[in-house]
Amino acid sequence: MKTKQFYLLIWLSWPLLALSQPLLTEADAVRIGLENNYNIRLVKKEVAIAENNNSLGSAGFLPEIALTAGQNYSINDSKQEFLTGQVNDRKGARSDAFSAAAQLNWTLFDGLQMFRRYDILNTMQQQSELELLLAVENNVYNILANYYSLVQINLQLDVVKTTIEVDHERVALAGQMLEIGAGSRLELLQAEVDRNADSALFLDLNDRIAQLKTVVNDLLGRDPGVEFKVADSFAIQENLIREILLQKMLENNTSLMLSAQDEKLAQLSLKEIRGRQAPELDFNLGYTFNDQNSEAGFLKTSQTNGITYGLSARMNLFNGFSVRRDKQNAHIMLESSQLRIASLENSLKAELYQQFEAYTNSMHLLRMESQNVLAARENLEIASERYQLGDLSGIEFREAQRNFMAAESRLLSARLQVKISEISLRQLAGELALE
Repeated sequence: MKTKQFYLLIWLSWPLLALSQPLLTEADAVRIGLENNYNIRLVKKEVAIAENNNSLGSAGFLPEIALTAGQNYSINDSKQEFLTGQVNDRKGARSDAFSAAAQLNWTLFDGLQMFRRYDILNTMQQQSELELLLAVENNVYNILANYYSLVQINLQLDVVKTTIEVDHERVALAGQMLEIGAGSRLELLQAEVDRNADSALFLDLNDRIAQLKTVVNDLLGRDPGVEFKVADSFAIQENLIREILLQKMLENNTSLMLSAQDEKLAQLSLKEIRGRQAPELDFNLGYTFNDQNSEAGFLKTSQTNGITYGLSARMNLFNGFSVRRDKQNAHIMLESSQLRIASLENSLKAELYQQFEAYTNSMHLLRMESQNVLAARENLEIASERYQLGDLSGIEFREAQRNFMAAESRLLSARLQVKISEISLRQLAGELALE
């Protein structure tokens, strides 16, 4: 009796729990994730830093202006004897001096290094923006993959719920047959065992749903305990073409674009090093003010102020071959970045071919399993009719049930695999951030 109450409690509470939960669509999930995901928010901070660093001042275009000021005091004993015989002997003579200056230094020419540094800062900002895009793509992929997995498990749960309904009917029928003497205790026990197994699977699927919901909530940057329900289906794209995806990948893949930025940085660094061999021209402008007061010495007070200005040029003729060594290293870095691009491009092509093969095979499997489900459903209906008429044993009926559940499970798995392969291909093609 307690067992029946337990199953009844599960059966009645499950629809109520589902109805009380707000619907989270895949579009809402992506939107919330892009707004709240902690990793994306951290990468956005890095982008903000790169934007702040990308300025004319950081590149060296703007002058440097400095202000200095100081006030000094001294107490000295002094004794001065002059050729005329005059003696100046002071004890505890006080003196003070005040000075202030403003200085402007401006590099007018440095072998175009400032232009290269500005290009490097621009490239670093673009690189940080691409890193943000890559974080967005990875987050969108993870959200969608887990979201679609939730949809698939919910659909599988519906299949198990339907099976448990049939299990209840089977247990009731076996009990009735036993009461009128047309059945056996063994048949009733077998029906209850099968119902228990399906109920255990029902609870296991519920646990997997709870775990996946926690993962999705974490990806969305919200409390893991937030309750929600997902859509009851998802669409799949059946007309993906490998050649088109490959072309898009070569043009738009974020990882490839990041590697291209590394190559560009290496080229700019090489140009910046070459600029060190050129002469440098600086302009300087200053204003100074000095005020001195002394109780001993030749001058009682002294005050000066004025402007200084001029040009200075310098050129590095020899620094221990440092520039040559830096140029050699920069050439090596450039070649390394080009090799990394070629390696990454080849790896991405291989991954795209593999994912497309998985996508194609899953599409074939999906069509085949769709037919299998139709056959398994018809077989189960026939078996149910024969079982109710007493023309089929419980074991044979259970086998029909198992075949139907297995066919449904394979169909749902194939459909999920098609969708996972689809979003993987779209990420490789640089399309996933457009969700």
